[in-house]
Amino acid sequence: MEEIHYISAMFIFVASIIPIYLSFKLKNELRVLTILLGVFAIFHGIYHLIYAIGLETLSEEILQPISIGILILFGIIYLKIRKTRNVIKA
Repeated sequence: MEEIHYISAMFIFVASIIPIYLSFKLKNELRVLTILLGVFAIFHGIYHLIYAIGLETLSEEILQPISIGILILFGIIYLKIRKTRNVIKA
């Protein structure tokens, strides 16, 4: 079962390269969103890596809630940006 977590961590770390790269290229609100998406991906990858190592308690009780919190923060900021853009268009 640990192999699945190692493979997941590897793919997640590779996938996090794209939003991290974009965060250097973009400006304004999109930069904030891509940074949050990249940070979420990194924390989620670390979660899988730590779980695979055998530290289930650390990964489940600390890293997973942090990654979920970052994803929720991403959603909140996205909704605020969307609302602000809708106000400007109206």
